[in-house]
Amino acid sequence: MQRMYIRELQSLLVRDAVQVYTYGKTDENLKNTRWQTNLTAYVKALQDYDYMESHSTSARDPFLATGEYAVDNYIINENIKPIMQDFVTARARSMGKHISTIPWQTDDSVNATVAITGTRGARSWARSYKDFRRRLVFGIFGGGFLVGPMWLMLLVPGLYNSLISATSFIAGFGLIMACFMDDAKDVLGITAAYAAVLVVFVGTHTATS
Repeated sequence: MQRMYIRELQSLLVRDAVQVYTYGKTDENLKNTRWQTNLTAYVKALQDYDYMESHSTSARDPFLATGEYAVDNYIINENIKPIMQDFVTARARSMGKHISTIPWQTDDSVNATVAITGTRGARSWARSYKDFRRRLVFGIFGGGFLVGPMWLMLLVPGLYNSLISATSFIAGFGLIMACFMDDAKDVLGITAAYAAVLVVFVGTHTATS
């Protein structure tokens, strides 16, 4: 629905642009075309769409009404014309067998009456747990990339082995950072810091050997 609204506003803006170009930017023409109002609405619609899209990866997308959820299924059936209800329900369930990623809820399901966006307490707990898991994964990842090459260099000594190990881990670390980070400067800075740590260790280990 939001994409349809954006397309409608785009059509109005194109129409306004043609009228302004054809008849000139007089006050009367601007009043008639209302291009400024349409442009503002178009920008706001795009911002709203970006916000809606950010919820597409949520566990419960509030902008998606699907028959998989008991409450949504009830609302959909109550608002569809009776003549279309059986067809739409059967069609949705037949498609759901192939594209559904979660089990279908029934009226007596435990989560059948959960709020569409969840309660604030539940959302806060889920967000905290998700952030903790993210920090834990990054902690394990960072520790592994530091301890791994050190163990490899100590267990298999040698200048060439140390250089190859350091180069491989630095390249892998930089590739992973490029996948998870948006700013190229941050990728360069973090990779350079990691490379400096390994270079210092290689130099120290080589001198000691």
